[in-house]
Amino acid sequence: MGKLAFVFPGQGSQYVGMGQDLFAAYAGVRALFAAVDARLGEKLSELCFSGPAARLAETANTQPAVLVTSLASYFMLQEAGLVPDFVAGHSLGEYSALAAAGVLAADEAAWLVRQRGRYMEEAVPARQGAMAAVLGLAKEQVEEACSAATEAGTVVVANLNGPGQVVISGWRAAVERAAALCREAGAKRVVFLEVSGPFHSPLMAPAVERLAGDFAKVTWREPSFPVIANCEAQPLGSVEVIKQ
Repeated sequence: MGKLAFVFPGQGSQYVGMGQDLFAAYAGVRALFAAVDARLGEKLSELCFSGPAARLAETANTQPAVLVTSLASYFMLQEAGLVPDFVAGHSLGEYSALAAAGVLAADEAAWLVRQRGRYMEEAVPARQGAMAAVLGLAKEQVEEACSAATEAGTVVVANLNGPGQVVISGWRAAVERAAALCREAGAKRVVFLEVSGPFHSPLMAPAVERLAGDFAKVTWREPSFPVIANCEAQPLGSVEVIKQ
């Protein structure tokens, strides 16, 4: 028999109206949104369902919104009797995966990623950072382009999404320069991502330090089934390993 895995999406997957159909169909989803609204002290549910899109796209709003909608979808799958053997998540989605596995309560996970989003926004001024997906080049070629573009500022390989799809991140001018060099090197496409900052780059270091302090303010539990880590593609072990 094959194994069943649920993989949760990250920032950039948000859209106005998300979760509204599940909210209407399931009392458990309505309770989930109510708990998150209460923990955040505002109607995140209304922002998910009605927007405006510009506010939903703000990192501090996007992260809890995507998380709670992901968990609403997970609730629907539970109601259908589907229990995963593994869970994982892309970037922000790893927090959704942790909540699905019972490591964090949904409302506490939403609060934590709200803090995470705020710190990430504040680490770099708006629109001064950028991310772009490079399609059709090897990681080493993209690294060479980033290295050659550093005269314009910090730019690094941030995510390895799969063979032939590498995401770069850093100061906008440096990302634009690296993107041009990738095109010259034969990239099939370079797509700038709909995100508000240079995530997964060294420019996020101030956010890391601030978020670590908030980890002590929520309750952590051992996972009820394996959570596959982004960084090593292996199951996360103890709570202390998960936090790190």
